[in-house]
Amino acid sequence: MRLALTLLLSLFGLAWALTPAGTVIRNQAEARVGGERYLSNVVETRVQALCVPSVTPDGTIQSPGQEAQAPAGGFAYLAYRVANLGNAPFTLGLDYLDQDAGFSPEALRLFLDVNENGRPDPGEPTVTTLDLAPGEARRVGVEVRLPTPASGSYFFTLRATCADNQGVKRDEDNWARVRVGEGPVLQVFKEATPTAARPGEAVTFRLTLHNLGGEALDPIYLTDDLSGLPLVYVGGSARAPVGRVEFYDGSAWTPLEPASPRAIRLVLSGLARGGVAELTFQARVLEGTPPQTLRNLARAEGPGGPAEGAAEVTVLPLYQHHLGPQGNPRALPGGEGSADDRQAKEALEGTRVCFAHTLENAGSVAEAYALRVEGLPGGVTATFLTLSGTPLANPLPLNPGERADFLVCYGGFTAPFAARVVAQGGAGDNATWDEITRVHPQGSLTLRKAVSPAGTVRPGDTLTYTLTLENAIGPMEVEVRDPLDPHLEFVSASHGGRLEGGEVVWRLTLPPGTTVLTLTVRVKPSTPDDTLIRNRARLHAPLSPDPIPSNPVENPVWSAGLLLQKEVTPKEAQPGDLLTYTLRVANPAGAALEVRVEDTPDPRLAYVEGSATRGCQNPVPWPVEVRDGKLLFAPFTLPAQGTECLSYRMRLRPGPAGEIVNVAQALGVSDSGAATASAQAQAVARLRPGVFEEKGLLLGRVFLDLDKDGLFSPGDIPLPRARLLLPGGLQVLTDAEGRYAFRDLPYGVYEVMLDPATAPFPPRPHPEALGEGYRHRVPVYGLAVSDFPLALDLSVKVRRSTTLRMGPLTVEKRVLEAEGARLVVLTLKAAEPLPEFRLTDPVPGGEDFVFEAEVLEGEKTLSYRLPPEAPFTDPEVRWRYP
Repeated sequence: MRLALTLLLSLFGLAWALTPAGTVIRNQAEARVGGERYLSNVVETRVQALCVPSVTPDGTIQSPGQEAQAPAGGFAYLAYRVANLGNAPFTLGLDYLDQDAGFSPEALRLFLDVNENGRPDPGEPTVTTLDLAPGEARRVGVEVRLPTPASGSYFFTLRATCADNQGVKRDEDNWARVRVGEGPVLQVFKEATPTAARPGEAVTFRLTLHNLGGEALDPIYLTDDLSGLPLVYVGGSARAPVGRVEFYDGSAWTPLEPASPRAIRLVLSGLARGGVAELTFQARVLEGTPPQTLRNLARAEGPGGPAEGAAEVTVLPLYQHHLGPQGNPRALPGGEGSADDRQAKEALEGTRVCFAHTLENAGSVAEAYALRVEGLPGGVTATFLTLSGTPLANPLPLNPGERADFLVCYGGFTAPFAARVVAQGGAGDNATWDEITRVHPQGSLTLRKAVSPAGTVRPGDTLTYTLTLENAIGPMEVEVRDPLDPHLEFVSASHGGRLEGGEVVWRLTLPPGTTVLTLTVRVKPSTPDDTLIRNRARLHAPLSPDPIPSNPVENPVWSAGLLLQKEVTPKEAQPGDLLTYTLRVANPAGAALEVRVEDTPDPRLAYVEGSATRGCQNPVPWPVEVRDGKLLFAPFTLPAQGTECLSYRMRLRPGPAGEIVNVAQALGVSDSGAATASAQAQAVARLRPGVFEEKGLLLGRVFLDLDKDGLFSPGDIPLPRARLLLPGGLQVLTDAEGRYAFRDLPYGVYEVMLDPATAPFPPRPHPEALGEGYRHRVPVYGLAVSDFPLALDLSVKVRRSTTLRMGPLTVEKRVLEAEGARLVVLTLKAAEPLPEFRLTDPVPGGEDFVFEAEVLEGEKTLSYRLPPEAPFTDPEVRWRYP
């Protein structure tokens, strides 16, 4: 990371230095929303002057960049290149630092080496400053006169300094060595022009060889090795005024220039004292070379050597990209803006149309390219997607040499249009064009689907799917795919349809007009109840990248219907009687159903409001709606393998004698929509003619409802001597078994009232009850029955209780007290018939309670009122044995 950051800062500094001082850099952001273009405010940056002096060759005292040799009293020469790498003209000051290691020079002079021969010539002035333009370089020579006598070495560095508003900048690490001696001394100086280049650009290298010592008489080789560097020799560019140029082809040196030499050298037979030889050639930076600094080394070998000289070339970032049709980002052979850079399609209104493109980073640095679409008509949308259909990153990052394929998908169009797809990067914009030449109206290509049979099916059933294709466009190659539900088995298909990986596939040339495909499948026998088989086909056509779906068709699966049983009691009745109907609904299937029950009663029947209950074991009240002569029961959930009971009462109205038919029907609907209807069930009662056809009879019973079911049943306690009244003052008292009767009543609706003073227990809720429940509204047409079940609340206390056993007879006596009233309850249980039975229960201070029966059988419950102060007595019984 540190190396990458250093390189980045170096490149930034170089780019800054190359930008002329005073340049104004303007930046403005752009955004597109809904096809509208929005621009930010403009930000301006002015480039300041930056002074960057450069002196080469570099060197240290431990490793000098160049060496010179001369005898004592003689002259030695050093050569430097001074350059202005800043972005404005600057005056550089020249001076030096030195260090002796044996001697100090007798004289030292800096001169401008105009002809670059490394020697002072007439007219070449002494210099202490250089005025240089941006990027300009000059040769500066150093003449050193050795003293007499002299021995050892002398070290020298040329220093270039500039001053600007950011402080003093200098280059002073350019140490050279001058030593006392005889014989040749080789010095290599190398420079590159220009010092910065982009991939694909050529650089001229100039190698200068100096002999700073005595004459060299043996061969000298000046070699420049390009292997390992992203540099390619430019054929025919090598030049040398003296000597022979040779090339290395990878196996041997040859004077013949190969196609791609790896190295180049200058061969000299010798070099005189103070002699200079030169070799120039060009090399091109390889395409795709990332930004970096290339150091190219030249080496001289022979008498006075070896000696080396280096030149550095900065590879600048190359920003270049291409955008075109998929697989041809450069839009060849026509190139940018040509017909090869355009794509055209027809489209179907209401669908998408997609164009595939390729973006190539042909530069040398990684970039993120901003993608946009221009020229869209109003209402038309454009979306960038990967080839797999997922959203594309925008900006889109690419490494050097990398390509990316993507889609531009258009929607919402109704007419032809052309759009310009643009990728913006460091090199500016590169574009390609998409065009929709014709838009076919919606409905020109459709796919419809139907299934037979429709609705609920059973495992093992055969289904036939019909696929209808309408084509108003023209012949085209299409593909129809119909994925099969896992619960379906393929049987056959028309038009060559084949099963491929769970899908039935048709590949055909679709003619204009209507084409009908058929598919036959079978529901697997193992399909569980309440499975929803859902099926939808897809049409793949060249006009739309998205398949055109058919409408979905559904078939719920159900193996068994509901079972319904209906009963009525009693089987015969007279007008005014109450008939109790019981429905038993069973679900034999393996999934739950929501059940709706509908009952169609005989016109001679009237529903007793509030009498409906639900539950086979513990019935609860259940809502019923009477509509158009039918009873509609509130729906309920019936679990798998479950059974439910519905019970309700109907009062028999006057009418002709004969059968009374009541028909019920149950319908079950599952969670998946499977519908299963039960067979109809009916219950038949018979209307008995009789005297009650002319006069009404109102019967009933007043009793303590111990089991809270609203019906008088074993264990309930009858309430004797309770007073009941009708409007007009007609009244009756209940007998010992709590029964009452109003006879010979004209037909009509009556309000029968239980006198609260004779009934110390509150009434239970009743369908016919009014107000607090002491009054009942009863229609009397023939025989009518209206019971008054009373609640035995917590305030009732059992004061005394005794049990008398005599042979086959058991008599249980209890005295109940509630709110000051006392009630005697006698329960008789005969294990065998007892003829001429008589029970007497003394009541001190009152009339004894007497009960007689010709034959007492089974269980009998009796009750009577007891005066408040009467003591508890034991009953007396007798009967006759046969």
